[in-house]
Amino acid sequence: MVQELRCSRYTAFLTYFMVAFPVTYLLFASFIFELGSQGILNVVLSPLFYLSSFFWIATGVGLRTLRKWSWRTFIVAQFFITYLNALNLVQHSQSEYKAWAFGFTLLVQAYVYLAVAREIRVPYLFPKIRWWESGIAGMPNLPIELVHFGNSKGPTPGQILDLSQKGCFIKTHIDFSHFEKVSLNLEAFGQKIEIPGMVIWNAKSSVTHPKGIGVRFGELSRKNKRSLRVVIQKFLRQKDPKNEIKLSA
Repeated sequence: MVQELRCSRYTAFLTYFMVAFPVTYLLFASFIFELGSQGILNVVLSPLFYLSSFFWIATGVGLRTLRKWSWRTFIVAQFFITYLNALNLVQHSQSEYKAWAFGFTLLVQAYVYLAVAREIRVPYLFPKIRWWESGIAGMPNLPIELVHFGNSKGPTPGQILDLSQKGCFIKTHIDFSHFEKVSLNLEAFGQKIEIPGMVIWNAKSSVTHPKGIGVRFGELSRKNKRSLRVVIQKFLRQKDPKNEIKLSA
């Protein structure tokens, strides 16, 4: 049976508005920008409206199953809707508070951006590895043992290059199957944790990333969650000691 990665319920709720963008945007714009019937007609006849709709619909569809490409279409969609809003305010809006209306749309966009980023900008999909660190020379990493159930030779060594409570990116030379279940044996900073996980992404060696896998973590006990939190905090401080570390719950 082929498994499918799914987004959270909250993100799934947001995708309904994205997929229905042609309708939701017209309702939103007509209210916020005070568009008259002629203004709405002009929006509907605008090629930019259909271009924005395409990218928002694609983003909504992709986010449901956390496709990597959906982040890119989301960024493009954000650009087009900002331009579309500005154009509608200048050319078609009858509002006396155009600056406030545009500021409100930017706040809504920022909120949606943060919500989507929290869902998809995670180590197992988009590890935070700077391109010049792809060879991990001098880059902080955590040694780990991978229990690869398809490998009869026993645990395989690997190196965690990016880590969160939801998953991690591991540099390894071993090939894994998509959605393959693995177990991670991590011992660092006085903590010893066994973490169940699933391979979500197979990364080939490139300029921006070394060869490795993105692993999404399974359910952890409270004790292991606390231990993992300690490891993450110390690891991130080691990677970037100048910045304060804020861990998501």
